[in-house]
Formats: sequence, C-alpha cells, structure tokens
Amino acid sequence: MNKEKLAGPALAALSGLLLAACFAPLSLGWAAWLALVPLFCAVTAAASPRRAAWLGGLAGLVFYSLSLSWMPSVVNFPALFFWAVFAFWVALHAALLRGLWGLAEDGGLNYRRALALAAAAGLCWAGLEYFRSELWWLECPWLVLGYSQVTVPGLYQTLSVWGVYGLSAFIVAVNAALALALLRRSYLPAALALAAVAAAWGWGEHRLKTFPADAGRPFTAALVQAERSDINKLARLSLLPEAAGADLLVWPECAVYPPRADEKSYEAYIASRLGGSRAEAVVGVCVPADRRRGVRRANYTLHLGRDKRVIGTYQKMHPVQFVEWGLPRNRAPEPVRTPLGLLGPQICYDLAFENGSRLMAESGAEIIITPTLDPMEWTVLQHTQHSDMTAARAVETGLWIIRAASSGRSQVVDSLGRERATLANGAEGTLVAQARLAAGGTFYTRYGWLLAPLALIFTLAAGLPLWRRK
Repeated sequence: MNKEKLAGPALAALSGLLLAACFAPLSLGWAAWLALVPLFCAVTAAASPRRAAWLGGLAGLVFYSLSLSWMPSVVNFPALFFWAVFAFWVALHAALLRGLWGLAEDGGLNYRRALALAAAAGLCWAGLEYFRSELWWLECPWLVLGYSQVTVPGLYQTLSVWGVYGLSAFIVAVNAALALALLRRSYLPAALALAAVAAAWGWGEHRLKTFPADAGRPFTAALVQAERSDINKLARLSLLPEAAGADLLVWPECAVYPPRADEKSYEAYIASRLGGSRAEAVVGVCVPADRRRGVRRANYTLHLGRDKRVIGTYQKMHPVQFVEWGLPRNRAPEPVRTPLGLLGPQICYDLAFENGSRLMAESGAEIIITPTLDPMEWTVLQHTQHSDMTAARAVETGLWIIRAASSGRSQVVDSLGRERATLANGAEGTLVAQARLAAGGTFYTRYGWLLAPLALIFTLAAGLPLWRRK
C-alpha cells in the first residue's frame, strides 16, 4: 500500500482521536474546532463518496469506541453494535460532504461556493446528529458535538440562541472552512469562521456578566446521593441536620421499588420515615411489571408536600432502550405545581434530550428537577459524560437545574450552566445548596429549537440530488 492510500485512513483516525479528546475524560473543548479538519481533508481527496464513507466510518469507530468505552459495562457485547451505529452517521456525513465537494468543484470552487460548502457541512452534520439523537428508535444524544464546549462557558452561552445542535453545526462549519484554507482552495471562509467564533465567544462572555442568573426566589435544596434503594438509608441521609430544614428534598431515580406494585403502602411508609423533614419531597419510584396483577412497568417522580401527602406525579419521557423494556413513554410532559413553585421534572435520560426541558420551560416551569440512576459499575466516565449535559439544558432553557444522582454527580446548576454545588462521583451523602426559582424561556425555547429540524430537512434536500446523480 502506497503513502497516498495510507494518508486517508491516518487522517481519519487522527480525527477520531481528536474528537475523543474533546469529551471526558480529557475534556479538551478547544480541540473540537480542529478535530474534523484531518477527516475533511481526507474526504476531499477520496476517489468517491463510498471511499469517503469508509474514512468517516473509521473516524467514528475510533471516536466512539474510545469515548464510549464504558458501554460494555451497561450492555455487554452489544456495545460493538452501538459503536458501529454511531460511526455510521459520521460515515454518512463524510459521503454527503464528498458529494457536495464534487458538485462545488464541477461548477468552479469560488469563494461563494466555498462558503456554501462550509455552511452545508455544518447543517448536514446537525441534521444527521439530530435524527440519530432524537427521532429514530435507537435515539441516543450521547456525545453530540456541541456538548464538547461545556468547558468553554463563553461559547456555551450560544445554546440560549441555537441549542446544542446549532453549536454542533457551527463547530463543523468552522472545521470545513479551515480544511478549505489548508487545501489552499479558499481562505475567505476560514477568515469569516474565525471572526464568527471570536464574536460568539465575546457575546457569550458578555452574557455571563450581565444575565441575571441570581434573580428569582431563593430556596434550599437537599439532594440525596446513595447507590442502592434503601428507604431507611435515604431517610437517614434526608434527616441530617443540614438537610432536614431544606425547602426541597430530592431522592434519585428508582429510589423506591414498591413490592408487588403496592405503591400506596409505600407512600405512607415514606411519609412516616420523613416526618422529621420540613421539606417538600421529590421521590423517584420504579414499579416492576406484574402481568398476573395487570400492573404495567412504571418510572415516575412522586411529589410530596411538606405534610408528606401526595400532590402530584410525573412519568418518564424517554425510556432507555434495552434497559427499560415495556416502559410507556410520557408524550405530554407537564410541570408539577407545588406550594414551593412550578417544578419541571426530567427523570435521568430525559435530560439528555432537548425537548423535555424545553417543553417544561415553555409550560412555565420555574426549575428543572432531575432524579437520576447511574450505577457506579457504569464507571466514572459514563457519570461524567452524563452530568456534563446538565449545563446545556440550563443554558437552553434559562432555568436552574437540580440533579440528584444515585452515584454522582449530584449537581446544582444555575441558568448560565455554571455548577454552583456538586457531590462527587461515588460519594454517598446529601448535597445541601441554594437554588433559585424563576420563569425561564430563551430565544432557543421559542424559535431556536427549529434549527435542528430545518437542518434535517436541508440534509435530505442536499442528499437527494446526490443520490440521483449517482
């Protein structure tokens, strides 16, 4: 094999390594702005879209097998299948980009076509990313490229305008523009891209200084973090002196497993065990299916008033594939009204998707409450990647988020995505911290969320003529 044939796979593998470096454990957010340049250079030199797809698939496999190395701890050998599925979307984007490159070159690659090509690269990435994350039966938003900027607060503020998929499109468009400059095809897109990055960063830094994140009604939250469902242990942690006087108490997802679906007796038992707490309580409840009794599987939050009487429930929106078989999906999520305020529950995996928290904000929720189950055997890497998504939802919605995780990281995150308090992965205890209740809503929750579905429509429109041409 000659050097030219080796160059393409080497560049693709380099992009895979750089993409992995963007996320935990390294979390080098700046690398995202360069990570796809080697792959795009290899794609433009590919002999055909099929060859480009192979290179994209190689980059995806390197990226996802490294970054999702924790998956075998959750699903065992099927992790190989999931890595391949994730890599498929990178391969498809590479094939699309190679086809668009061919069209641009056929007409002469002037600066207008170069700008259009860079923008199309970003939009196609966002369209495919949105589809694979939110719209099909294997929906999984893990490692959406926009999440890589959680370590760059200034740029992360743009999520309030265009959301995580919009930030992904921006990152990929910048990579494509830099690749065009490196290939000496056009320098104008790269110059404009770098200027746009500087402008976005500057605007975000200004927002960090001026946005009133501390507005609203203050209250004290107590988040219990404990690995196993043991009501007595959870109650003991809830009644520690610093926690017993809190305004809101939150237990993790599946903190309670009622035996034989006997929920009512457990509600009374929880109330009796929390008699020494003055807080409203949000309790994660998981009900096992019982066909003989006609009981369906359930996963919901139980909301108790200060007197520990039930005042509402919320059913999970996004069951985890292959883990929560038979769990019905909540298709009409609504906030729960309590004396404390209008609470917007999102159970664990729900918060990984943009739609639940956005709908909660549009329905008037004043804070997002997230009970989470992440067993410690799923590894610290999984926990970190999961908790990193919390900041994105906060910036998108303009709401504070409190997240009680079974094994970490339990968090209090403000409406700018800043972590105000946290309890480390693997620790057992109670996190007591101040939070704020205030109406949310941003440009993103009103209009910006439309960018992702429009990007998908653009991707389909761009792919159709390429398919006909083939």
